[in-house]
Amino acid sequence: MALYFPTEGQSSPAKQSAGGSGVVQASATAPQTSPTSSPVEKGGLKELPLTLDAAVGYALENNPALVAVRTQRGISAAGIVIAKQYPFNPLVQVFELAANGPPEAGVTNHAFNETTMRLDLEVRGQGRIRQAGAAATLSRTEWDIATQEVTVAVATIRAHSTALYRQKRLELQDETIRLTEQVYDQTKKLADLGRLRAADIIVARTNLSAARAQRAQSESAIAVARADLRRLLGTDADTFVLTGELVVPPPTTDREQLTHAALQVRPDVNARRLMVSEAEALYKLEVANRFGNPSIGPGFEYNETRATFVGMWLVTPIPALNTRKGEILQRQAAVTRSIADVRQFETQAGLEVQAALTRLEAARKWADAYAKEVLPSLRQARDEMEKLFAANEPGLDVLKLIGVQQNYLQALGLHLDAEFEVSQANADLALAVGDPVLAVGGYCQPKQPVVQPQPQLHPTPGDNPTAQQPPPPAAQPAGSPDGVDRR
Repeated sequence: MALYFPTEGQSSPAKQSAGGSGVVQASATAPQTSPTSSPVEKGGLKELPLTLDAAVGYALENNPALVAVRTQRGISAAGIVIAKQYPFNPLVQVFELAANGPPEAGVTNHAFNETTMRLDLEVRGQGRIRQAGAAATLSRTEWDIATQEVTVAVATIRAHSTALYRQKRLELQDETIRLTEQVYDQTKKLADLGRLRAADIIVARTNLSAARAQRAQSESAIAVARADLRRLLGTDADTFVLTGELVVPPPTTDREQLTHAALQVRPDVNARRLMVSEAEALYKLEVANRFGNPSIGPGFEYNETRATFVGMWLVTPIPALNTRKGEILQRQAAVTRSIADVRQFETQAGLEVQAALTRLEAARKWADAYAKEVLPSLRQARDEMEKLFAANEPGLDVLKLIGVQQNYLQALGLHLDAEFEVSQANADLALAVGDPVLAVGGYCQPKQPVVQPQPQLHPTPGDNPTAQQPPPPAAQPAGSPDGVDRR
């Protein structure tokens, strides 16, 4: 098991995926299948099983909100080009005057000309500061995109789990109808044999009608859940078949490790850290600009006496009356606020991880209790009651059988509720850590192969040395299926 940690100095999500600038680890875990077996296609979803990781990968590429938000990267990338471009152009100033006067004035040139050229200079490293700020803005934009990707991925996980839960609820309702029909048929047979009364048939028929009537409610709930899932997937195709399980165990529930991972991985936390870099760049740029930019360039003059002057001129502001103190204080306050935002988001991330783990622990305890204790006991009681009812046990009427069956079916429903709660708690944990792979089982370790005991090749003391010994095993290369190197 290994959580995703960015390397030192990393300021943006890892590599760009085909869907956009940000990378969500869940998209990398989607299985790469051939076009004929893939559950998703460019034009929509085929009538094939849609697993949880495939749904997340499809949503990351086709969700309309993500398609729109990813365009922000182009705007921020243009800011890099602007920052590298020198902000000033040279200025040329030409004075052309007519020179006339009395003869004693000595005017020999009637076209007086003065030409100057100047360029504003940045002498306090403003260009480097702007480039650093633009780079921080681009990285922060990528983390903002990754934040939206994580949000959409987790929302897709919730929607897929909800639709799958509603589908299992519908299957449970069908199982309820099947068992109720079975009780009704047995009641009719026993009544025809004179072992039960007509009132028992009425009770069984009423119970069957009530079970069938509840199916429409389950169908309505699954239709709403599938519509929510299609909205996140960005498709109107409703031909996919949901597959998978509600409960996907995370790789670890260690609070300290997950909290540390959240502080390193969460896109919103990393975005706030880069906002500090942006604010610091703006502060440094404001301090550098308070002195103004000197303007320097060559000058040429050809006067009325045909005298030529060549030299240079310099214009520089004096920061005496306006020191831009207010603007600098504003930038300082922005830096302080950005640092406070980082601390707020880091604290919030730790608290959200703890809350998600608390919910997950309670949900697992609930689900395990039903799976290991409640359901086996009620299943055994139901089977025994059905056998006694079929044998026409004295004192056992249809109401008692229906009561036991309803308790069992209700426990099945509550077990589904518990598994759904576990899936939602896993989604909370994935959102708190900022890694959707936690909710799709991408970090779950495969089971280790079981090493079979080797046969005894040599007799031990007390064994008959003449007894037939089993043949030695055939030589196998390293990495054999049982995990043992016998070379």
